[in-house]
Amino acid sequence: MVLICLLTLAATVTSTIASINEAEFAPEDIITKDVAIIGGGASGTYAAVRLREDLNTNIVVIEEKDRLGGHVNTYVDPISNISIDYGVEAYLRYGDTAAFFTRFHVPITPYTQSPQTSVYVSTTSGSNLTSYTAPSLEAQIGAIATWLNLTEKYANITLPGLWNFPAGSNIPSELLLPFGEFAQRHGIEAAAPIFTVVSNVGIGGIEKVLTLYVLFAFGIPVTQEFLNSSLFVPANLSNSVLYDRAYNLLRDDVILQSRVTIGERSANGVKLVIQSKNSTSKKLIKAKRMLFTPPPSVRNLEPFGLTGNETAALSTFTGTWSFAAVARIPAIPAGYSVYFYAPDATLDNYLGIRDWPWTLSITTAPKIPPEEHLFEILFAANYSLSHADAKRIITTAVQNLTISGTFASNSTNATIDFVAFQDHNSILWRQPASELRAGIVQDVYALQGQHSTWYTGGLWSEDYTGNVWAFTDSVLPRLIASLHSNGTR
Repeated sequence: MVLICLLTLAATVTSTIASINEAEFAPEDIITKDVAIIGGGASGTYAAVRLREDLNTNIVVIEEKDRLGGHVNTYVDPISNISIDYGVEAYLRYGDTAAFFTRFHVPITPYTQSPQTSVYVSTTSGSNLTSYTAPSLEAQIGAIATWLNLTEKYANITLPGLWNFPAGSNIPSELLLPFGEFAQRHGIEAAAPIFTVVSNVGIGGIEKVLTLYVLFAFGIPVTQEFLNSSLFVPANLSNSVLYDRAYNLLRDDVILQSRVTIGERSANGVKLVIQSKNSTSKKLIKAKRMLFTPPPSVRNLEPFGLTGNETAALSTFTGTWSFAAVARIPAIPAGYSVYFYAPDATLDNYLGIRDWPWTLSITTAPKIPPEEHLFEILFAANYSLSHADAKRIITTAVQNLTISGTFASNSTNATIDFVAFQDHNSILWRQPASELRAGIVQDVYALQGQHSTWYTGGLWSEDYTGNVWAFTDSVLPRLIASLHSNGTR
């Protein structure tokens, strides 16, 4: 497997972590639990509820932010008092997703999009892409239906997650084709714009991404529900309400605004020193198992003292830099969605819309009075950049809209006022076909359970809430079984 050839290199970067002296902690600062959950996003919150309420397991959740919910971001406009969900917008009914909302008495309703006028502009100039016309709705639906017919046979090796994914020559060859070749072979190029808008896949060029990774981004459940129009949202409530109610339930077992500074892991359990952001106080958590829910990058796991095989497997992932925001933009009329596409995008080159190092969409915030000019922004790049860098690029893009006269009849005021801004940075499966054949998927999944550490979250499944919860439900029985297997319960 690919793991073997990386071990020598990995050994040179394995973390060295200071040992934890339990005697340095007062008894009241030592917390003993069955499972320590790192991260209180969608997967961490769901796992905490399932473990504590349904599986009779003592838990503690350690979350760096001041709330649960992760990428569920809600901005409440102080003028209209209307909530804008600018992180997660809608939910799949896949698995038990709807039931989890019912559990917290959150009513749901079908997701509908506000009608908006779409404008396609060049990433370089902000001017209208006169050579580009979006595919018709009929063409897009037809292409997506064909995509489903072509891919649903792979449900057994991709859902929930990659537990059963093959290696070597057993990997279906068409999944290792560049998506551009796959799309042209089957005549589904018209699906590319929807794939990029919904899943944000293909920054730098979707045609170069392996078909397998496009399937990870726009997989079987989201394709089915997109075609059936069965997505849902909370009825007359923000998406954050679910996590507010989950926090009220879990409050006594959640530690907010804290992070792990030192971790020790062994086959017998974990010890974690956590530091509060608001004080110098530290606590020691002793747990039989740890469930890690953020992106499992080498950097995120550094405090836990990675071993050579862990570093070797996890260092193969590719970083992604993504940002979600709400901004006041007078230069764009209300009721418009602006999509910044690569300048070479043309009527017959739907696959080329993302042939650029970054992507940006600016859409009118729903239900907000038009005179407020509030817009939701999604920005992502295939290279490292800070919040300030992202804001600078977005600001320049808005200025270019005015300079180029894209909205000539509207305000010449090219200012942009960011009222909410969050990063959604993560890591992606982008290993080449050779590494997939060599067994990198199996190497990564072999980390599940090692050193009392289990994993869930967006990397391990399609990165939609329903998929993440379904994958979590496949991890939890394994975690519970490991607690019983060596007599720790």
